[in-house]
Amino acid sequence: MKKAVITVLAMIFGISVCMAQNLDGFTQTKTGLHYKFHIKTDNPRAQLGDIIIAEIWAYLDDELEYANIGGPEPMFQVMESQHPGDLMEALQMIGKGDSVTFVFNMDTLRKYNPPGSLDGIKSVFYTIKVEDVYTEDEFWKKMEEDQIRGEAEEATKLKAFISEQGITVEPNDDGVFVIITTEGDGRPISRGETITINYVGRFLDGTIFDTSLEDIAKEHDIYKSDRSYEPLSFQVGAGRIIPGMDYAVLGMKTGTKATLIIPSNMAYGSRAQGTIPAFSTLIFDIEIVDVTSGTYYDLEEEWYYDEDEDYE
Repeated sequence: MKKAVITVLAMIFGISVCMAQNLDGFTQTKTGLHYKFHIKTDNPRAQLGDIIIAEIWAYLDDELEYANIGGPEPMFQVMESQHPGDLMEALQMIGKGDSVTFVFNMDTLRKYNPPGSLDGIKSVFYTIKVEDVYTEDEFWKKMEEDQIRGEAEEATKLKAFISEQGITVEPNDDGVFVIITTEGDGRPISRGETITINYVGRFLDGTIFDTSLEDIAKEHDIYKSDRSYEPLSFQVGAGRIIPGMDYAVLGMKTGTKATLIIPSNMAYGSRAQGTIPAFSTLIFDIEIVDVTSGTYYDLEEEWYYDEDEDYE
């Protein structure tokens, strides 16, 4: 799959292993920076302090290391160059609407960076597709406006969903709706314990975006052959999953089945996360499969519990 993605991007942007070796079609600056514009507009170039919203593809030699295809983000703030031919010099060559590939020679960069940085790598490739360029003041104003608008739109959608579904359960103190569909019969879960759950995650429109259940993944065309489908284990209250789920399972028992409706401020917030758009209310249907036995420390109540001892 990774090679397939690289092949597609190479076809689109003209990056190939061959180019990584001989830099055909690239121009070199006096400082040694190689670049190739795929699209060059007449828009103003980015200035010091500007923030660049872009899609990027980052390669170490011919291996794709990072890409945010279809999800442009605030990727860079233009700062003073630290040495000739660095990324900051490159960023001042681009403007809104441009698409360009920069190539950084690691032998050159190692003269300015600590020894051992990216050992064995000859070249770093950045393909940058610029969506917009903002001054710092413009950027923070836009962020504030986007936050207000995103929260308002999400609240409207969530209110409509709760009404349409006839949900009468009140949200908890975190704003999460916890709807118990099956009561478990074990002891209540406390902070610090490790629990195991099965889950199905979906959006308000019913689209399933993730699950621990292989048959559900296949049924909804989200199956991935490079991952394992098995119950999820995590330590409650340790911050290893989204807060809305981390706190909602407190007090549940083994065997409990529940639906959690989690607003984005208790999930991924104002930033997109993979296939999850910004300001997304998430719904999780969960089942508590197991609670790790033995001794644990309750971080909230500050006492130890051991299942082999009698506390009555």
